[in-house]
Amino acid sequence: MKVLMITLDTYGGIIHYTSQLANALANKLEIVVIAPIGVDKHYFNDNVKIIQMIMGFTKDLHILSRSIKFIKTIYDENPDIIHCNFCYHWLALLLLFNKFPIITTIHDTHAHLGKFKLIDLSAKAIHIKLSSSVIVHGIRSQNELGNGIKSFIIPHGDYSFFLKYKQEDIEEEDNTILFFGRIVDYKGLDYLISAVNKLSEIIPDIKLIIAGKGDMRKYQKLIINKKHFEIHNCYIPDDEVPRLFQRAAIVALPYIEATQTGIIPIAYAFKKPVIVTDTGDMSEVVDDGINGIIVPPRDVNMLAEAIKTLLGNKTLRKEMGEQAYKKMIRDLSWDDIALKTIGIYNHIIETRTRKNILTGDNK
Repeated sequence: MKVLMITLDTYGGIIHYTSQLANALANKLEIVVIAPIGVDKHYFNDNVKIIQMIMGFTKDLHILSRSIKFIKTIYDENPDIIHCNFCYHWLALLLLFNKFPIITTIHDTHAHLGKFKLIDLSAKAIHIKLSSSVIVHGIRSQNELGNGIKSFIIPHGDYSFFLKYKQEDIEEEDNTILFFGRIVDYKGLDYLISAVNKLSEIIPDIKLIIAGKGDMRKYQKLIINKKHFEIHNCYIPDDEVPRLFQRAAIVALPYIEATQTGIIPIAYAFKKPVIVTDTGDMSEVVDDGINGIIVPPRDVNMLAEAIKTLLGNKTLRKEMGEQAYKKMIRDLSWDDIALKTIGIYNHIIETRTRKNILTGDNK
């Protein structure tokens, strides 16, 4: 079987996800990835074929030529199935001219706070319409899509590849919390800052590391004592990610609303317990009291209590970290995810073949 995977990203979370899935699938299938020029190819194994081209919208007439080249490349590759790993407007419109079966992974079933909801929703709607099926990461996401949309649940895979950048001389700091990832409204950073402000009265050396790209202006105003905060307001390169997770005692994800996140698998890889809010699919990959603590969203008191519990009990924290790593190995293995994904590919192709036989359509 030949699978053509498509991404319009060059770095970051979607490339992390696409590359790890492609690498696992390439052990069993022929995998071709179409990506923009400049994609970070080092994430992909040698047995994954990468085709780079100029992609996306533009204001000049080159959009026509690049679109034709993109469609021609798909037909030249002649895949058994196309796998889109995100919902893109440009891609969705061009796939109207496609004859091959499509599956789309929908990481976010709804538009997050602070995003252009109409644009996101329309891109998603087109992808769903064109896809034989979609993949989501949890039961809540599947329910949110509704019964009218054929979907399969496959969990977000592990990000243990970050361990290759681990530095043995970096030690954990007992009262340090890590908030990692893009600084955007839906992630509830303001609630976490308020919890740390509250806890600083009883934990004098508590520290929150905030590491990610985004607008920090409104959050800076909430910080009462700067000595309790360490801010890296930029995109964090891969080789610097382990240092932050190694230093942290716990990883906090105080999201107001969400679907899923790649931050939890990174935390598990570094044997760190997580504190997450009960929103989206996040709580489906956290066993409350075993490898993390689940709290209600927008609840500073419960968030502070969870932080206090973990920071105050190193033995519990270490045991939770070990359980987190075991869960990653057991439930988030890319090899298992690849097998499940191949099963979905086969189902889609077989269903399409049967339909074509019944209708007399040989395309």
